[in-house]
Amino acid sequence: MPQQLLQQLVALDESARLEIAHALLKSVDEAVDVDMGDEERTRLETALDHPLAQAAAGQTVPADEVFRALRAKREAQAAR
Repeated sequence: MPQQLLQQLVALDESARLEIAHALLKSVDEAVDVDMGDEERTRLETALDHPLAQAAAGQTVPADEVFRALRAKREAQAAR
């Protein structure tokens, strides 16, 4: 991405940046949807159902625990 364009976008007010961000995300979502077949989409939706249900039921792990575990894993790998 050209640096000048990025600077111009960042200089916009928050409302304009949000509108642009939503438009860009929607364009990516539409591209992914086109490339995905029915069977693949069904597998993806099925795979997402369980974790979404867990989150809705409050069965989540606090973020600090997740980040602590990820840091420990990264440090262990770096020590090898």
